[in-house]
Amino acid sequence: MIDRDLTGRETLIMKCIWSAGKEISLQEVQKDLKEMYDWDAKRSTVRTFLTSIEGKGFITIERRGRYSYIKPLINEEKYKRDQAEKMVDFWYEGSTEGLIKTLISGKLSEEDERYLMEVLGDLDEC
Repeated sequence: MIDRDLTGRETLIMKCIWSAGKEISLQEVQKDLKEMYDWDAKRSTVRTFLTSIEGKGFITIERRGRYSYIKPLINEEKYKRDQAEKMVDFWYEGSTEGLIKTLISGKLSEEDERYLMEVLGDLDEC
């Protein structure tokens, strides 16, 4: 499990890095932040956040000439899984059932409920 969490802004930056699916330049991160999240961040601001994210062990930054290139060290699925586990542990004392009840309380149609039961049944087979 990851020891340190990302801040809200760091998460937006990581989403841009993860969505690239490959090494990404700082300039591309800036462009993606504007397009995806309407955040017109300055280069120096993005650089500061990237340094923090690197310090937390999420990325590596490589300088080549005038450009910086960022590679994720932790994949998005692992981070989401770790965050979900932390949330379940904190809010629901480790009970995934409690989380599911919260998510679906009063919001499921009969059709959705049947589908959910099928999905849960499939999990039993795993």
